[in-house]
Amino acid sequence: METDWNWGKLDPSERQIAELLVQGKSNTAICSEVSLSRARVQECIKKIQVKTGTDSTRAAIALLVEERETQTLFRVLDEASDGVAVLQDRLVKFANGALARSLGYDPEEIAGMPFVDLAAPRSSDVQVKRYDQRMKGEPFPGRYVATALCKGGQEKDVIITSGGLIPYRGRPALLAFIVPHLSEE
Repeated sequence: METDWNWGKLDPSERQIAELLVQGKSNTAICSEVSLSRARVQECIKKIQVKTGTDSTRAAIALLVEERETQTLFRVLDEASDGVAVLQDRLVKFANGALARSLGYDPEEIAGMPFVDLAAPRSSDVQVKRYDQRMKGEPFPGRYVATALCKGGQEKDVIITSGGLIPYRGRPALLAFIVPHLSEE
């Protein structure tokens, strides 16, 4: 199930209870740690389920853990000196600062864009085909040269290396590393 939520959508008491759920605490232990009644804790857990789009506490915990791991991964990837992107549903779900700067964007501008908008017109059909192949688990070159389209309209040859499929918000996403082609440096 796809949701578009994050930890920030939880209010402080829900976030505190979610943290304790992720740690494997029982409802009784949670009640004593947060000084709330069992009914109030259960109410918060139901709100967490609604906000995460899940139908059970177990599913909510799994999504909470995955989201936490994803955020940790993104913090690490954001520090990388090479360009990194996470693609899902043909959209850029994450782009680190190095990739954004190399294409003339801020990371926030790229997030949510169709990835094909970052490919030069002469390269876009191939990019879509390779993305679709990878998402279907079909073989394709793990590393190849492509032409990116920068914010100002200029084209730049890049090397794209697939990092494989990773879980992102409950579904597979493609992790890609993008660096300038040697002829562009």
